[in-house]
Amino acid sequence: MSEFSRKKLKQDRFAEVVGQEVAVFQRHKTAIIVGAVAVIAAIVGAFSYMTYRQTVAEEATAAFLDAVRLYHGAVTTEPRPGRITFTTSGERQRRVTEAFDAVLRDYPNREEATGAEYYLGLMAVEQGDYDGARQKLEAAISRGGNYAGLARLVLADTYAQQGNVEEARKVYDALIANPTEIVPKERAKLALARMLVDKDPAAARPILEELMAEPGPVSVAAGSTMRQIEGS
Repeated sequence: MSEFSRKKLKQDRFAEVVGQEVAVFQRHKTAIIVGAVAVIAAIVGAFSYMTYRQTVAEEATAAFLDAVRLYHGAVTTEPRPGRITFTTSGERQRRVTEAFDAVLRDYPNREEATGAEYYLGLMAVEQGDYDGARQKLEAAISRGGNYAGLARLVLADTYAQQGNVEEARKVYDALIANPTEIVPKERAKLALARMLVDKDPAAARPILEELMAEPGPVSVAAGSTMRQIEGS
């Protein structure tokens, strides 16, 4: 085959392939274009969703921290530069409650909402509204996470303050079985032992002995609590 014939054959095959691709595109160009648009839309949509989620996260965190700052504000008529103040306890309660209620309303499925339930429970304890406190604290517990552990601690302490040792111990046992990063098992055991020091020292002793064998600060705290029993 001559050099000219081989070049001509390659050109014909190239033209044939290109022609076939063009024909395929012509037959399916609508589907191809729609598919390309769909891919682009998916990419844009994913980016927009990620940006939206980031924005919501930042807004939720800011709203929650603002509410926490209000909670830690001082009730005073004296100027406190750099600190939030309230002229009356009623004003503090109203503004703090409104702030945490807004977090619950606007970000119901985020961890900030769990924190809001927890702080509203603390507010109820301050007011002596133990039924309301239990409702809020149990709501935080049901959501799970780190605030659930803190809520269990406060709920157990609330029962203990009311003299309901049996219910308090149930809550402590649940916390020991479900520790969190903020409230690990050792902290929950120490809290239980401290409650039992006055109520049931014999039951507190083995818990404290176990904790005293643990390394770290919990051992020191347990030893201090044990001395209360031995000195009584």
